[in-house]
Amino acid sequence: MRDLIASFPDQLTAAATSMAAQPLPTDIPNHTNILVLGMGGSGIGGRFLSGLLSDSARIPIASGHDYRIPAWVGPDTLVIACSYSGNTEETLAALEAAIARGAQVRALTSGGRLGELAAQHGWPLLTVPGGHPPRSQFGWAVTGLLHHFAALGHVPSDSPDVLSDVHAAAQMLVDRSDVIVAQADRWADLLAEKSPMLYGDAALEPVLIRWRQQLNENAKRLCNHHVFPEMNHNELVGWESGDESIAALFLHTGEDHERTAERMRLCKDLFSEAGASVEEVDAMGATRLQRWMHLVHLGDWLSLLMAEKAGVDPVDIRHINYLKGELAKMA
Repeated sequence: MRDLIASFPDQLTAAATSMAAQPLPTDIPNHTNILVLGMGGSGIGGRFLSGLLSDSARIPIASGHDYRIPAWVGPDTLVIACSYSGNTEETLAALEAAIARGAQVRALTSGGRLGELAAQHGWPLLTVPGGHPPRSQFGWAVTGLLHHFAALGHVPSDSPDVLSDVHAAAQMLVDRSDVIVAQADRWADLLAEKSPMLYGDAALEPVLIRWRQQLNENAKRLCNHHVFPEMNHNELVGWESGDESIAALFLHTGEDHERTAERMRLCKDLFSEAGASVEEVDAMGATRLQRWMHLVHLGDWLSLLMAEKAGVDPVDIRHINYLKGELAKMA
């Protein structure tokens, strides 16, 4: 896992180069909404694209993480099925439902059953290398989805050439690698004996979810995330029971709403008064994609270093494997 995280910039470069060599149909089908299917490490990409395109896409973009699909899915829906292995049970079930509704389908996978279905039906397909933990292949997943969306005419407003921006993000991470690892190492020490609470502007929730998932899987730690301003209407009251056992981590991108920034400032004081440790980080990068990639890389390093300092195996997912095995017996 250490090698996979350290080589994340190389993964981004390889993904952007590979996607450029995998042409997609140039005709843009009529569609009024998009649904990205995926679970876990394969599903976070859909959340990311919805956020990255929030200020440029003129149609709704949703991500699906279930066996079922929304009632609005139909012939005018473009469904992108993402499964690293190609065999994710929930994604294949949701895809089957989408096909029955007449949805238009595209796919992103390393193979498996999803790859077979794509070949059988002639769906536009992007392939990625297999053989690694899905959560470690985030660069491939997001870059592949960016390529799919760009072919459909949807690109971030500040990254019209998305694959070039992926290359730029990779170089930035290389240039700032020492700073990123040092920040992650300091926070890993802080969190050794504290419960992490992750916060950010509502628009940044996909990044917060990625951090939570990585702390869960790599560091084997429970944690919570919430977004501003929504948390001011519920979780804030729960901070009356906050204490020194908690560390509140605030992620910023420079795009925080000005009123949200004021809310964060006031809440940091309340959290500190409750005894919690409060830490902040400002994302680096010239575009939203670059800033989000910086935060993702920082969170990945944090989860790895927490695992190493605690003496746990960041690759092991025994509980997930147990669950899959038991479900397989019931099939």
